[in-house]
Amino acid sequence: MVLSKRFSKDMSPMLPSVEEAKDAEEEEGSHSLGGIPSRPPSRPLPHLSQGSADNKTGMRSTTARSVTEEDENPEKNEDVPAEEETVTEEQTEDSDKSKETVDDWDTDLEIEEVKHSYDPSGKARYLSACQVFGVVPVSYFLRHMGDSELIMRHHGLGAEAAKAIAVSLVTNTSIVNLDLSDNWLEGEGAMAIADMLKENCYISELHLCDNKLALRGAKALSLMLLENITLQKVNLSGNEFDDRTASYFSEAIMNNQKVESLDLSHNMFGDGSGEMFGPALAENTGMLELNLSWNYFHGKAAIAIAKGLGVGV
Repeated sequence: MVLSKRFSKDMSPMLPSVEEAKDAEEEEGSHSLGGIPSRPPSRPLPHLSQGSADNKTGMRSTTARSVTEEDENPEKNEDVPAEEETVTEEQTEDSDKSKETVDDWDTDLEIEEVKHSYDPSGKARYLSACQVFGVVPVSYFLRHMGDSELIMRHHGLGAEAAKAIAVSLVTNTSIVNLDLSDNWLEGEGAMAIADMLKENCYISELHLCDNKLALRGAKALSLMLLENITLQKVNLSGNEFDDRTASYFSEAIMNNQKVESLDLSHNMFGDGSGEMFGPALAENTGMLELNLSWNYFHGKAAIAIAKGLGVGV
């Protein structure tokens, strides 16, 4: 076939020259090992390469890879948000359940903290009261708080110790006979015992002899007798009661029908007191024993008391 000169000129730049083809054959011949031709490296010609990758590490972009995968699998990508929403809802439900469980545990712990063991003897209350009033706990009292009789004569308690004992006896259900004679309780200690007896409904016998109760003690104990319906025997001898206290005791005798035995001996009642006791005894139908010995009664007082006892009988 014969080509025109114009066509050959146009095609000459596009066809490799004889020298380039020859160089390529020599380059292929140089990649041989022991006469056996080896595969030339897969590397583009220098004028066609965009750059050398020698001694460099190429990192593939994660974003590009994910974008490519999303483009390749558009249907799978549409299902991903739904799965994520499902997982999120499950996590929310689990967290709500865990919160409810934690709340339940907290409530149980709070209930356990509120629980207190029942103390019928009042030992815990007594120890706390001793700290409040600044007194040393009486070991004898602690040992006998569970007995039916508490005999604590001549212990030198004083008013503050009496207050601590009274606090513990408010809830005591064992003691029925309380004897605190000769303990220098005075009026303040008597007030604490009186307040306790307004709440305690187990003590039926009370002995407060020789405690210098005087006017304040007489008033507090008389008001207590107007409310208490448990006491049956009361011994208040030797407490410096005089005519000023007679009105309080007269009212208590008139209105309390539960006390069967009352001892007011060794006090300082005079004729005025006897005249008050007479009408009060006439109104009382429950008293069986009254001791007024060793007081300052004369004829008129004795007559008034006798008339009152006669009416009551």
